[in-house]
Amino acid sequence: MQNEPLISVILVNWNGRSILKDCLDAITNVNYKKLEILFVDNASVDDSLEFVKKNYPSIKIFVNEKNLGVGGGFEVGLRKVKGQAVLLLNTDAIVQKNLLTNLVKVLYSDKKIGAVQPKLVLYPNKNLIDSIGCFFLSTGDLYHFGREKSPNAPLYNKRMEIFSTKGACMLIKTEVLNKTGLFDKDFFAYFEDTDFCIRMLLAGYDILYDPTETVFHRGGATSKNIMRSNILFHSYKNRITSYLKNFSIKYIIKVLPLMLFLYQIVFFGYILTGRFQYALAVQKGIFWNVINLKSILKKRKYIQENIRKISDDEYIPRLTKNVGLMYYWYQFFGGMEKYKD
Repeated sequence: MQNEPLISVILVNWNGRSILKDCLDAITNVNYKKLEILFVDNASVDDSLEFVKKNYPSIKIFVNEKNLGVGGGFEVGLRKVKGQAVLLLNTDAIVQKNLLTNLVKVLYSDKKIGAVQPKLVLYPNKNLIDSIGCFFLSTGDLYHFGREKSPNAPLYNKRMEIFSTKGACMLIKTEVLNKTGLFDKDFFAYFEDTDFCIRMLLAGYDILYDPTETVFHRGGATSKNIMRSNILFHSYKNRITSYLKNFSIKYIIKVLPLMLFLYQIVFFGYILTGRFQYALAVQKGIFWNVINLKSILKKRKYIQENIRKISDDEYIPRLTKNVGLMYYWYQFFGGMEKYKD
């Protein structure tokens, strides 16, 4: 690429001092030189700020007076960026030297590409995939393609179009962000990346997974201090909100009733296994959408009138996969529950 674009890296931190060194050492040593790094702190009470100020003087620091969550934190950074593209990076992610050099080439290889995600591999074992992106399921759930599979398998080493990325590391054209906005601040955390990706798809952009570069991701390190029931609450409420905002009436009718039915199965599953706080989180997520329906519909009106350029039929079918019943059992009640989006 003759004229390399300026890339703005945004990191959002909340009491992440213990993991910052690995992340910041890696991103400050990439071989892509047209770079600015913005560090947004969500009212941390550890010594994160002092550590960054002392050891990384070139990083621009922005401090929030309260914890604005993932969406609010990234939004603060986004208002300050100067780059032609933005790399959203979690503080529990460790990049490689060539990451931006290669992702930029992919991102600018086609005008229709809005965002690209590299291969995310779980750290520290480095033997299992964390994420290579998600596909849509007819139940409204997401298919985490390749989750906990070998990162060396040929199936997961092909460039492909995906339904949504994982926000731990994704490169996005700033022009796309100007059209779609970034994360919904009401989400606080969880599913905010998918909600954003749906708006990107509605605007007519493609989202790619590219396996050329690997990013190591600790997975859950930034949320380990959040109660599990609170994580579930945000996961369930945000999925419903996202579909109400973004989908056409046709797809709301197709997806939402089945999704809510499955939520009730999950609810009773938690009851029967004695996980009452988890069960309550499911119903709280649904009820939140009922009492906030007016504001959700206001957001929906804006998205449908100002962002949507294509119909749901133009992107959902081609980005949908089919899975067996055991996938749902494992995701809701088994080992994948800890990765619930």
